[in-house]
Amino acid sequence: MDPFVKLARVPNRPPRVDILVAAGLLLWALLEAFIDPGPGPLVGRIAFAIAISVPLAFRRQAPGIVAAAVSEHGTMPFPSVLLAAFSVACYARRTVVAVAGGLLLFATMLIAVESDYYTGGGANASNLAILSLFLGGAWGAGWLVRQRAAQARRAVAESGELARTAVGEERARIARELHDVVAHSVSIIAVQAGAAEELIERDPEKARQHMSSVRRTAREAMSEMRRLLDVLRTDEPGYAPQAGLARLTDLLDETRAAGVPVELIEQGERPRLAPGLDLVAFRVVQESLTNVRKHAPGARTLVQFRYRPRALELEVINEAGVTPANANGDRPGHGLVGMRERVRLFDGSFDAQSIANGGFRIRATLPLDEEPA
Repeated sequence: MDPFVKLARVPNRPPRVDILVAAGLLLWALLEAFIDPGPGPLVGRIAFAIAISVPLAFRRQAPGIVAAAVSEHGTMPFPSVLLAAFSVACYARRTVVAVAGGLLLFATMLIAVESDYYTGGGANASNLAILSLFLGGAWGAGWLVRQRAAQARRAVAESGELARTAVGEERARIARELHDVVAHSVSIIAVQAGAAEELIERDPEKARQHMSSVRRTAREAMSEMRRLLDVLRTDEPGYAPQAGLARLTDLLDETRAAGVPVELIEQGERPRLAPGLDLVAFRVVQESLTNVRKHAPGARTLVQFRYRPRALELEVINEAGVTPANANGDRPGHGLVGMRERVRLFDGSFDAQSIANGGFRIRATLPLDEEPA
């Protein structure tokens, strides 16, 4: 716990240290009552010493009342006034009580100085300045602890909110990753399994090739999902290579094997991309090709990269499907929304729209301002 928060904490009951401090100040006040032949009888001075010392044990729970109790001129050690000033500034729930308590104690000190109770040498500017410095310092110290404790509490609250926000963002990122992995892999598996089913009697060897592709795709999907979920289970996730444009060739080969003729055109030299940007570019292409397989199976598709000095531009353009889509139909999912969100995280632009020949075009621009990590 922050030391200022700990010092400013108000327990339900007086802690032992407060009781011991109050007892020590009571003993001091009783000694003054016996030694100092002040006004009134000895019994009255003793009762007054008890009345203004015992409440100091409750200086945290009732600082305003303690300040009022101590603000009585009589047999009382000056440290009691200082402790009350610190307490009312630090523990009063309302600012007005903290300020009023400090002013009340200052007025009490002025009366005591005027009557030579604390100084014994007459009321003068020097004595008043010294006592005011002590009293103001005690009240200021209490106020400082109060403010620093409040700042620490706010910092803890804000850090908790930031942590919750970070957790939410990470969960959303993992959800997008899982969506991309599952959508892409299941699409490949469905197409390859369907092809194998049609060829199993006419061409068993080719059917086995399709099933081999199904097995390989499923294994890769499981591996990638395990890597993502390990992030949630352990502080030391595995270090398998993250998806990126280095895997672009494998992605295109999988797509071609699924019956989609796809062509890749790259203009310019591919730069070394930051890991996050590299992943976004790969996922946009992957999700775009997944959509082609779902909604326009067999359509000729072009994947085009243009590497500009300050931006990476990519397009995925497919013609109308040459074979009918699955009979059960695929309802619109979150693929386009997820791609748009990914691109916007990197201050990029994203556009998706139908084109004249019945096909579809996805275009994304990603800035390259930041140096890769």
